Amino acid sequence: MDQLTAAINTSVMPSSSYHGLTPTLLQRQAYSGEIYVYIIITAVTIITNFAMLCFIIFERKLHNMSNWILASMFCTGLVYGLAYLLPRWVLFMPLKLYLSYACQILPLVGSALIVNFNLHLVLVSMDRYCCVLYPFQYHMPRAPIITRCAIIFVWLISFFIATIPLFTFLVPKIGMCPIQLNSRSFHIYTLVAFIMLFYFPLLILCIVYTRILWIVNIHTQRRHEILSRHESSPTSVVRRNLRAITYMMILIGLFMAFWLPTMIHYIVLFPTIHQGMSPKAILIGKIVRYISLAYPAINPLLYAYFTPCLRSEIYRKLLRSKGHLQWRRGKLSIRQNGTKY
Repeated sequence: MDQLTAAINTSVMPSSSYHGLTPTLLQRQAYSGEIYVYIIITAVTIITNFAMLCFIIFERKLHNMSNWILASMFCTGLVYGLAYLLPRWVLFMPLKLYLSYACQILPLVGSALIVNFNLHLVLVSMDRYCCVLYPFQYHMPRAPIITRCAIIFVWLISFFIATIPLFTFLVPKIGMCPIQLNSRSFHIYTLVAFIMLFYFPLLILCIVYTRILWIVNIHTQRRHEILSRHESSPTSVVRRNLRAITYMMILIGLFMAFWLPTMIHYIVLFPTIHQGMSPKAILIGKIVRYISLAYPAINPLLYAYFTPCLRSEIYRKLLRSKGHLQWRRGKLSIRQNGTKY
């Protein structure tokens, strides 16, 4: 949630030492060093999400319900990089956006996109759950319609939740940004929204993947009984089971690894956060901010690897590109040898 409130915004405009609209020279120097980290995170986020989005759009073999959910999620990541990371963490200080309405609006844009992003993770999990548990209903003609409606609902609900403050306690006013972002109302709103953001997707992920793992185990046991009668070893089934366990642990583990430090840090600071932060708390806030902001950047790579159809198509494209490159080198070598004689 934009560093989970003004607490994490303090790296740019700390409320405990804020006495005007212009950041001090010390703050500018500190931010100039951080901006390189934000540039890298922003660039990787934009590149990875744009690449995977284009790959799904232009590869017809990947046009199915599951991949359209992933495409919408990658679109969210792309917008997150362009509409939030770039202006909020790269251009904010150089363009003096703290003197404009962007100071109040950009944190809410980030909140909307992060909520949108994590709700897409829930959609992906539910899609895999339905594919495993209800394979026949999953391929019914109405299934794509349900998927489209779910994607639209995710986009609408995420921006609706994020715009609530704009019509209540965070009406944009130039010069009031530090006071508004450090108000008790905004901190309570952020805490509630962040709990929904973190715990709800995590709960869904745990339930869905645990259920999938349970089903795979049952199928493994049944197939093991059948194959044991024929004195055959169900090696492929065991490997599939192990892959399911590995995928589940990695996806949930990385989700927690990127978000849990930020959540713990904010909950610890919540009782006194409106009174300001110590230098040590600000430093820890910067570190957990880098971690949480980097998750949308690495997420496309995770799904590119752990989604079999994406992984196989990417691998096929790389092999084709490598083969074409070797063919061109061979043809160029033949031409060069021909000119020598």
